Amino acid sequence: MSKALEGIKILDFTHVQSGPTCTQLLAWFGADVIKVERPGVGDATRGQLRDVPDADSLYFTMLNHNKRSIELNTKDETGKEVLIRLIKTCDVLVENFSPGAIDRMGFAWERIQEINPKMILASIKGFGPGPYQDCKVYENIAQCAGGAASTTGMLGDVPLVTGAQIGDSGTGLHLAFGIVTALFHRE
Repeated sequence: MSKALEGIKILDFTHVQSGPTCTQLLAWFGADVIKVERPGVGDATRGQLRDVPDADSLYFTMLNHNKRSIELNTKDETGKEVLIRLIKTCDVLVENFSPGAIDRMGFAWERIQEINPKMILASIKGFGPGPYQDCKVYENIAQCAGGAASTTGMLGDVPLVTGAQIGDSGTGLHLAFGIVTALFHRE
């Protein structure tokens, strides 16, 4: 029996937790996920909380199994040419860079659509349009800004963020569902 997303190619420009949660779910459902990482550095979580010397951390492997990885320098011409070839052959580009990073690479939505009109672009950002739209956001900021921290801790005391990364993993889950819906709609 085949998996639901076999034949779908995902270009994964995600890092840390929210994006990798999303793309790992898509890989579990059968998508071919190509994780793009910075040359010589990779995803920051490869080395975070490392318990075995010279091996990828458990944190990285728990969010990135079932994926292929490629190091790609999108700032040089060869890297840009490779990225264009990947965009031509993939169905979805998922990114969770800081606001405007994809545009600064030279691959704004309009450019991606010129290269591959069927491409679905899925982005994770901390805030939508408004005064904070250009801010970078991590889990603790999201829990405080969204009010979730006010539901944790003792009544009348200082709000506390949850130990579980509910914002990151929840965001990844919701984005995966949105991508599957967009793929279904496209077809």
